[in-house]
Amino acid sequence: MMLYPQTNQIRSEISLDGFWKFAKDEDNQGETMGFQYSIPSDREIAVPASWNEQHQDLVHFFHTGWYEKEVIIPHLYKNHQIMLRVGGANYYSRVWFNGNLVGEHEGGHLPFSFDITDFIDWDVPNKVIISVDVRIKPDSLPAGEVESEHIIQKNGFKGQFPRNYYDFFPYGGINRPVSLVVLPKTHIEDVTVVTDIIDDSVGMVDFNVTLNQPFTGSVSVMIENKVEEFFLNNQLSLNGRLTIKDAKFWSMDNPHLYPLTIALSQNGEKIDQYTLKIGIRTIAFDGDKLLLNGEPIFLRGVGLHEDFAVLGKGMHPAIIVKDLNLLDWLGGNSLRTSHYPYSDEFLNYADENGILVIGETPFVGFVESHYNSTMEEKAHRVISEMIQRDKNHPSIIAWSLANEGNTFVPKADGFYKSLYDHAKSLDQSRPITIVNCLDVEGDVALKHFDFVCINRYYGWYTQPGLLDEACEILNNQLDLCHELFGKPVMVTEFGADAVAGMHMDPPELFSEEYQAEMITRQYQIIRSKSYTIGAHIWVLSDFKTSQNAKRVILNRKGLFTRERQPKLAAHEIKKVWKLEEK
Repeated sequence: MMLYPQTNQIRSEISLDGFWKFAKDEDNQGETMGFQYSIPSDREIAVPASWNEQHQDLVHFFHTGWYEKEVIIPHLYKNHQIMLRVGGANYYSRVWFNGNLVGEHEGGHLPFSFDITDFIDWDVPNKVIISVDVRIKPDSLPAGEVESEHIIQKNGFKGQFPRNYYDFFPYGGINRPVSLVVLPKTHIEDVTVVTDIIDDSVGMVDFNVTLNQPFTGSVSVMIENKVEEFFLNNQLSLNGRLTIKDAKFWSMDNPHLYPLTIALSQNGEKIDQYTLKIGIRTIAFDGDKLLLNGEPIFLRGVGLHEDFAVLGKGMHPAIIVKDLNLLDWLGGNSLRTSHYPYSDEFLNYADENGILVIGETPFVGFVESHYNSTMEEKAHRVISEMIQRDKNHPSIIAWSLANEGNTFVPKADGFYKSLYDHAKSLDQSRPITIVNCLDVEGDVALKHFDFVCINRYYGWYTQPGLLDEACEILNNQLDLCHELFGKPVMVTEFGADAVAGMHMDPPELFSEEYQAEMITRQYQIIRSKSYTIGAHIWVLSDFKTSQNAKRVILNRKGLFTRERQPKLAAHEIKKVWKLEEK
């Protein structure tokens, strides 16, 4: 996986976003029909955006979609390496350039890139064709077609359409930006940064720089006015450390980012340069306390989805700005990327604005048949891709490796321990968790993780309308959870649906009053515990789901509507959180 693209005096990026030709392939036979050379359609579709809400006949299209675009690449780039990068496409993608298959990728939420240098026709139109297969299969991530094994039937997943067994719509298509990335033949391929704080004022930056091929020449690593020089002799990588006196530490109140600039030079000529924005900060546990830069913090926040009308899961800067502005308006400080890795652009914005993020894999609703060596290998690959991409973001303070899986069968024990060990081998600087959704007594996986996360809907799916009883159960279950595991506890989901504009006195299910009372009361219970480190309300805004009898088009647990307008609960939780800020 390559570094996030940037343009400077050496590197360039050519955006391919905009309108692409699009063709449906309902029999998934496009390649045998020659679609990889030219697709049989003049219909246009926008990229980045899911295809489902752009044309009416695509709303429930869950087969293979084909994209085509022409691009002219000037000959002045002839002595460079040209990469075709896709920020994310759901789900299984194959890429052709001028009729040549250049690569394929499985997974809907992480970037992939392929070298197209040898297939370019310079100064004339070149044809990019991408097929995206979004068929819902048992071994997809997240999984579908596992109805008989699913442990969560309370949400009405059984028999829903389309037949994905998770509670968000399985949007298909190229959901994130596409570009050509122009690199020098020898270039910086990867940078890894780990930071620490010494004596409350000195920042320590350990770094590793990896090149795409062996290099002989000088490498400079600069942060502010401090420069370290290295000489490589036919080497691929280097390690080093920079210390910064009187450092400004990255935090929620002051998310200071230092530009770390790496440059390669040969015979006195600079041949590559890359600047990475880094934040110097630490994250650790002290008993049941979560510490940022040595100070205890409590994670007030929300879950959310990459979801908006027409765009589907398409990345759009305005949606990122709006959602994180709403989180700030509420007085929140954190979120979980439920239930998949979010876009590069989202995390860059979180870095700039001091938002604390739990980065999550797309492992939603694992069932017993998933606990095999094939799925374990696939899960390891996704974890590697996620950590490789996101490891340098100061906003990411923890990893969540799964949400609401069946962690109650013997085979889950070794499977989840394997996921934990693999993630820890890649990143020892952040705590790691998974999210439990049922009673914890029989859970065989939570014991392997650094802190315990639970989703609980007392007062909604169970004890509906009985808030006093629901709050008592929540209180007791939190105590039991800490007693069993002796680890910090976080409630990563709690909440209730509310139809905007529906009011009841006294409060009843689906009214704005019921949602507001349930959320505020349960938040106060969670916050009162000495061992809890956070409470994330489900969910920031209403979002689209598959069709079932308990969903009126959308999951309506949002504090805000899908259009991002506040319900009563948003105003009520804002009062609580703003008091905590003071």
